[in-house]
Amino acid sequence: MVDIELDYELQRSWVSTIPDMMNEGPKIILRLPNIRKSIIAHPEPLLWYCRRRTELELLELINMNRCIHCKNDNRKVDGSDVMLQAIKKRRVEIIMDVVFRMYLEGSEVHDPYDVLKSILM
Repeated sequence: MVDIELDYELQRSWVSTIPDMMNEGPKIILRLPNIRKSIIAHPEPLLWYCRRRTELELLELINMNRCIHCKNDNRKVDGSDVMLQAIKKRRVEIIMDVVFRMYLEGSEVHDPYDVLKSILM
C-alpha cells in the first residue's frame, strides 16, 4: 500500500510539473546545470547557430510565399524564378557553413540535407 501511495504522489507531482515545463518552452533546457554552464561559458557558438537557424527559417517562409506566386498554369512551381534561385543558393551556403563548422568541431556529417532537417525541426 505504501508503494501505491508513493506512485500516486509522484503522479500528482508530475501532473502539476509537466504543464509548467511545457509552458516554459525552450527555456526548460536551462534547468539542466551542465547545459546552462556551457551556454554561459561559451555563448558565441550558440549565438552563431541561432543566427543561422533564424535566417534559414526566414528563407523557408519567403520560399513558401514565393512558390505560391511562381506557379504556372499546371500548378507547378517555375524554378527559373530569380528569387527562388537566390533563396536556394543562400540556403546551400548556410548549410555548408554549418556542416563545415561541425566538421571543424569533430562531428561527422554524411548528408547536409540531414543537417537542414535537424535545424528546421
